[in-house]
Parts: sequence; structure tokens; C-alpha cells
Amino acid sequence: MIGKGLSKYGTVFFMISRQIIGSMTAKGGFLNEKDMCHKFLNYRKDQNAQSWLEIMGYNVKKIKSLTAVQIPPRIRKEKVAELGVTTKKHQETIKYKKADIQIGLHITTEDAIYLENLSLKKANASAGFNQIDKRPVDTYQNMWLFDDEVSYWLKVFTGEITPKKIPLNQRPEILRDKKQRRLFLDEIPTEQFKKITTFFEENKTLILSDLLRGRGGFSAEWLLVTRKDVENHQNLDWVLKDMNTVVNFYAQGCVQISPRGSMKVGKVLMQRKGGTPDPTSLQFKMNPLLLFGDKTC
Repeated sequence: MIGKGLSKYGTVFFMISRQIIGSMTAKGGFLNEKDMCHKFLNYRKDQNAQSWLEIMGYNVKKIKSLTAVQIPPRIRKEKVAELGVTTKKHQETIKYKKADIQIGLHITTEDAIYLENLSLKKANASAGFNQIDKRPVDTYQNMWLFDDEVSYWLKVFTGEITPKKIPLNQRPEILRDKKQRRLFLDEIPTEQFKKITTFFEENKTLILSDLLRGRGGFSAEWLLVTRKDVENHQNLDWVLKDMNTVVNFYAQGCVQISPRGSMKVGKVLMQRKGGTPDPTSLQFKMNPLLLFGDKTC
């Protein structure tokens, strides 16, 4: 596995040989981004933070100083600049942001500052799936450059184009959606459905990288997942993995129809968003519990 640190002198690559599944105490439930930052800032005494830093390839004894900041969901241009991202990269950074916290490290033996961006996920056995991305079909078309025919039928799937607007020879006589808001993917004509699945199969790694890692200054190079201990709810199990490993893991498996007429892209579920405020967006969900290696997930 290869992790990446960014310094003012360029990009430094280092090998990581350890991946640990550990545990920690969390009074009152899950730890939020602010709590995680506090643990990193207290790394000299916090054993969890020490383990995480070791997984990321750092010798804790050689850290001269460390900063940890929460990256807010909505970021002002001024805040982006404070976190070291150029104005030129601002729009890309906002659009593709996946990191939740950023760690900055100054190593005693090197005149360099290393930055590590982490994505944080919380999960439990009763609600394992997490939404990882949702946008209108047009936005994904701009990102991934699928053609207008794929875009049209994805909009039919989300309900942005309703069944009434589809030519009669291309829609089922009886719709599974009784309110006639959209078609399920297995109701789309075979040729058009095959075109959709072919696109996602051929571009699966790129798509999952955008969904999980993102792009730009706030892309995430690490995924830290916490889950409640089923026997002791004050304890949290955790797993930290580099994003190359995460993307490759969730890319395993083919592109296929899910039991409810949505689509699985590897281990990630693509479905119609539904609900408010944006019911006709595409939504992607993943189960972070799978990273713990549980056969029951």
C-alpha cells in the first residue's frame, strides 16, 4: 500500500505495512470531527492517535509539531486559502471535497510540513449504509462525460424525466412505481440499460475514486471508520485504511441490478435519491462495515 504526504517541497511517498482494527471509548456515542481532531492534537498521550499516525507511516517520536483542523461541509474561499489551497483550485476543491479533517505534521529530521486528509465514517450494524455522494444527473455527466443517451435514461431512473414523457414503445405497460414518477433500471429498454452498465463497468475505478477519494486540495487519502461495539455501546471499534486500498476494495464485483431495481457498482449502491429536497438526484451509498472484514455485513 502507498500513502501520500504533501509538503512544501513536493510529494513524498512512503510504504505502509500495518493496518489495524482497534477500539476506543466514546462516552455518549460516536465521536464527531471535532473530537477526532482533539485526539490527534493529544497524540502524545492518546494511544488511538498514535496508532493512526503509525498506520499513516509516521514515527510519533519524530513529530516536532502537529495541527488538526476540521474541514467544514461548506467552505468559504477565504477558509480554503487558510488551508493551503490556491484560489485557482477553489471551485474544484469545493466540488470534489471528501476530506473531513486535515492533519499537518512537522517532522524533527526534515524541514517540511506533511498534510494528511482523512474522511470519517460512522456506522453500526442496524444502519450500515452511508450516503457518500448525491448530485443531479447533469452534474455527474459533467464529471464523468457519459453521453446524452446514458444521461437521458439515468434521468428516467431518477424521475427527472417522468414516464409520461417517454415514447410509448420504450416504457412498460405496467409500472412498478404506482405513482408513475420514474422507471426502475430493470424497466429500461435492454439496449439502453446495457449502455449504462457498460459505461459504469468501464469507468468503475474512476467513478469510485471520485465518490470516495474526491479530487483537488481536499481529496481524502485515508478513510477512518468507527462503529459501535454491540456488547458495550461506550466502546467504538475503528479501522483506518489508505484510500487506494478502499477504492480497490469497493470496486470489487461487477456492475449489476440490485434486488430493488437500482444498481450496484462493485460494492457501492447507486439509487434514486427520493424524498426532499432533491428527489430526482442520483445517490451513491456504501457500507463502511465491510472494511472490518465481517462476513455478516
